[in-house]
Amino acid sequence: MNTSEFPIYSLNREEKREHLLTLLDRNFGEWVQDGIIKQTGFGQPICWHYHPHSWSVQCGGMLTPMRVFTHHLDDALVRRKALGPCESDSDLRKALRAYSGAQGVSNFSAGAAAALYHRYLPSAGGVVWDCSAGWGGRLLGALVSPRVKKYVGTEPSSLTHAGLMEMKNELPYLLNVMGYPSPIVDLYRIGSEDFRPKPGSLSMCLSSPPYAGHEKYSDEPTQSYIKFPTNELWMNEYMRMTLENCRGGLKHDGFLVMNLADTKAYPTLTTDFLALAKRTGFKLVETLQLALSKMVGTDKQSASHKLEPVYAFRKS
Repeated sequence: MNTSEFPIYSLNREEKREHLLTLLDRNFGEWVQDGIIKQTGFGQPICWHYHPHSWSVQCGGMLTPMRVFTHHLDDALVRRKALGPCESDSDLRKALRAYSGAQGVSNFSAGAAAALYHRYLPSAGGVVWDCSAGWGGRLLGALVSPRVKKYVGTEPSSLTHAGLMEMKNELPYLLNVMGYPSPIVDLYRIGSEDFRPKPGSLSMCLSSPPYAGHEKYSDEPTQSYIKFPTNELWMNEYMRMTLENCRGGLKHDGFLVMNLADTKAYPTLTTDFLALAKRTGFKLVETLQLALSKMVGTDKQSASHKLEPVYAFRKS
């Protein structure tokens, strides 16, 4: 373990192939049980490989892992060693994320995305719009899902869009070499509030939008928390326009599927979102729970994992 450089993920082609294999040929229909979407880390290192800048993104005003590394590394190592040896890059990343007062960004599980594609797309396949493509978890899920024929992703952050473009340029080719088909991938560096999909072109919209200003992905003026700096503006302008674009692009029997949760800075986010979705012309048909980080002291998955809601709507 080298503590002089930040332990970013840096995968070679064979390592990418090995991580892809953990997601391929899975029965994603079994990944939703009793209303809970299974939690796995399959494929996550691939996404982080393409987005090394993610370690510097601030969440809820807390320390970033990069900040811990540059200012509190010795203390973080001492605290980590109290729980066991810190011998690998993986151990060091855990130490930086677990440091008191720190929080790293999360990524939507590729396996969870593939499970949702399986649940809501027709068996013949369809077109998906990911309104906030982010760190590429839903893109990776689309690449390994037999039901995604085309993935459309919008992402306004320049660095994040560049990482997604690298994923688009490398991973489908690698999958094809491995003998697996891959969907068409279209990526746009634009906010979801400004993207107008072709009417009736989408079978599904799936995303986890930025939780107002909870995660500050960049300081570019295209960021929703900068363009719409209050909770009210963010919901009634940014999210309203996004939902209107989803409704315009979806087929009459298409699904809108959104993962979002309340935050300390916006404690009524989900309530406001559900009311807005209804006003925009969507009918809630199902609420699932997405299993996130592991919690200790319990055995059942529903209790042993932190959960976030995933709302599935149809046009009404």
